Amino acid sequence: MDVVTIALLGAAAVVLLALGIWAVRRTKRRDSSGREDRYSPERVLTPEQAHMLDYLQDTFPGQIVLPNMSLKDMLTVRRAKDRERAEERLADQKVDFVVCGPDGRPSFAFDVEQHHLSDAKAKAHKVKIKNRILKTAGVRFVLLKNGIHRMPSPAEFRTQLNLAELPKPKSKEERRESALQQLESQFSGFDQQHGNTGFRESEIMGMSGLMDLNRNGRRGFDDSRANGNSGFDGSSLDVRGR
Repeated sequence: MDVVTIALLGAAAVVLLALGIWAVRRTKRRDSSGREDRYSPERVLTPEQAHMLDYLQDTFPGQIVLPNMSLKDMLTVRRAKDRERAEERLADQKVDFVVCGPDGRPSFAFDVEQHHLSDAKAKAHKVKIKNRILKTAGVRFVLLKNGIHRMPSPAEFRTQLNLAELPKPKSKEERRESALQQLESQFSGFDQQHGNTGFRESEIMGMSGLMDLNRNGRRGFDDSRANGNSGFDGSSLDVRGR
């Protein structure tokens, strides 16, 4: 036999062998009923996370509190120059806890503070991006202390959070692009007008920021009430968070 014939026979043998292996594996998969398979449970929450979940449920009684949520499961891209890249950012981010309002949409998102990270600078940058994404959706992002013994009482914490809640974007059925642009323009104008409050767009709100907001909010309310004017029209509150 010449060289060409030998090469063809060799190639045919390789193809037949591959087909045989594929057929055997397929038969094995088909014959397996799974009755002999055994599984083990994986930890869904650490004890510390379970304690913090209980604490948040006490802070938001009657509301849904979910742990370990990916941003892609709680947000959608409303507008973006590059929608695919924006969706990738959602898939790349998660939060430790999320609290939903009565309509089932997220209102607050929380991460537990982490210290002594080897890649702290990269993690901090990622958290800033997360905060920016959540804020455009009207979801307040707050860093929690790493232990409920360092947190205020649930009632006090809820009071602080009520002052920091963000307005939600309008739903698809309600909104028009011009109205959204006007709303975001108002946000920018608020930041410029009240830039000395210490609550800026690029910052992330921690517990100290909430406490300051709580004190400032109460002081401002008491002063305005003494003057006979609350200054609140029910629609203009937008406290920019750390």
